[in-house]
Amino acid sequence: MKVLYFGTYSIGEGYPRNSVIIQGLRENGVEVIECHEDLWRGSKDKIKRVGAIPGLLIILPRLLRTYISLIYRFIRSPDYDIIIVGYTGQFDIFLARILNLFKKKPVILDAFISVYDTIVMDRSLVNPGSIRAKLLWWLDRTACRFADLILLDTSEHINYFVKEFGLPREKFLRLFVGGDEVANEKSYKVQVSSSKGRKDSTFNVLYFGTYIPLHGVEYIIKAAKRLEDEEDICFTLIGTGQLLEETKKLASDLSCKYIKFIDRWVSSTELVSYISKSDVCLGIFGITEKTSRVIPCKVYDCMAFGKAIITADTPAIKELLTDGETVVLVDAGNPETLAESILKLKLDKALSMNIGKRAKELYNERCLPDSISRELVATMREMNYH
Repeated sequence: MKVLYFGTYSIGEGYPRNSVIIQGLRENGVEVIECHEDLWRGSKDKIKRVGAIPGLLIILPRLLRTYISLIYRFIRSPDYDIIIVGYTGQFDIFLARILNLFKKKPVILDAFISVYDTIVMDRSLVNPGSIRAKLLWWLDRTACRFADLILLDTSEHINYFVKEFGLPREKFLRLFVGGDEVANEKSYKVQVSSSKGRKDSTFNVLYFGTYIPLHGVEYIIKAAKRLEDEEDICFTLIGTGQLLEETKKLASDLSCKYIKFIDRWVSSTELVSYISKSDVCLGIFGITEKTSRVIPCKVYDCMAFGKAIITADTPAIKELLTDGETVVLVDAGNPETLAESILKLKLDKALSMNIGKRAKELYNERCLPDSISRELVATMREMNYH
């Protein structure tokens, strides 16, 4: 079976979704032909541009050039059995459908997220009652209607799409995000090396991310303040994004002593080093509705390292992880329970190590590309047969 993987999808560091699916397809015996052109500087740039009309106008000439190149690549591509429009595919499926008119092969959309929900409801970048908001809602719904199969990362996300956009449930397939096996092996070598050289007794708590509302970083700051009497607990926050300055101001207003901000994007090698030296890794704690629907990529990253992870107790996270066995779950938006859980893991090293070990085992069993794409391949074979 041949798959044409199509679009302006995001690849490279920090964007594992497409690379994991492509690798998983190949490991399951599928020939993947990539028909790809860069347009965005990652998905963050895509969200920023789509959320603002001036941003869209600026990239229009680049969009035209990119789509002309995609058309040229498509014409030169060998025949295929199925098209997969890579994440975030809502923008590219219209062109894919036009190009596929004469071949009439099945088209799969990796939506992964709702553009409307992300920009309007979660990040509040666009007024919910505005024309732009309605256009984004239309984009999500129409893109999904154009697809024969839609990929999302959790069942909770599927529930949202079915209810919000009035789509039939049978059009959806859940694919966890997972992680890259080669990168995982490389990371493990760095982890072992870093661990051998570690001599200090500091208990390191790590957050890395984009400071978006669903991350709930303000609750991490408040938890850190509650733990100030534990002078050996140190918080490191890596990244930049929407709420960084507000978060730093909160830490300053609370006079937090043991928080280190690294307010920039770090390389994958540098991030590996920070994860390796951490004792606990933090997930998401926000109180937006989207929090309940996602398993953030960083959870998979930290599972790969066998680290104890603390994150919000949500229906989505429970689709993969079990509280007290492979993760520690706390109430969303509650710095008190977060602080209590951090302290508990600090005092019970055996518990922390066992949770991390079982998370690593689960990652190897269910979150590597081969496992992630297995059901997708079976579904595609059935689609191709019919």
